[in-house]
Formats: sequence, C-alpha cells, structure tokens
Amino acid sequence: MSEDSFAMKLERSFVELVAERAEVKGYRKGAFAALLWPDANPKAAASRWTAMRGKATHTGKPQGVTIADAQRMGDVLGEDLSYLLAVAKENARKQG
Repeated sequence: MSEDSFAMKLERSFVELVAERAEVKGYRKGAFAALLWPDANPKAAASRWTAMRGKATHTGKPQGVTIADAQRMGDVLGEDLSYLLAVAKENARKQG
C-alpha cells in the first residue's frame, strides 16, 4: 500500500472514529458541526461536516480534514487529538 493510500485511510478512519464518538456522546450531526465551527452559519457548518463524512458534491470525494479541524474535534469530544489519531491509525492498519 502506498503512503498516500494509507494517509487517506487514516483520514477516513479518523473521521469515522470522531463521528462514532460524537454519536455516542449524544451529539446530533448539526449540533456537533455547530460546535466545531461556531463562527460559521449552522447550515454551512453542517454541510462541511457532511462533506467530511461522505462525499463533497462538487468533487465526489470526501472533504479533507485540517489539523485545526481535527484539534477542534478532539476538543469538542473532550479527547486528546494524539490519542484519537493513534486509535484511527490502528483502525486504518486493520483495514489492510
């Protein structure tokens, strides 16, 4: 597997992990997005989170996750970013 391929698996695994943990904590998708990007219009924030979890309408690919976004996700969940990344990395490795 190429490094680029693994990097994409890691990013997807991270987003899946964050989405699962947000759901377990009882956050609805729109409410979670509003907490991630409080300065954005709630609909724009929700669209951004949807694009990260699925496929962006204009590219057909998931929107990438910036380090700043990842840090905010960890903060909102009350979890350390490096821990979340370690779990996501292990999950990505298991995918093969």
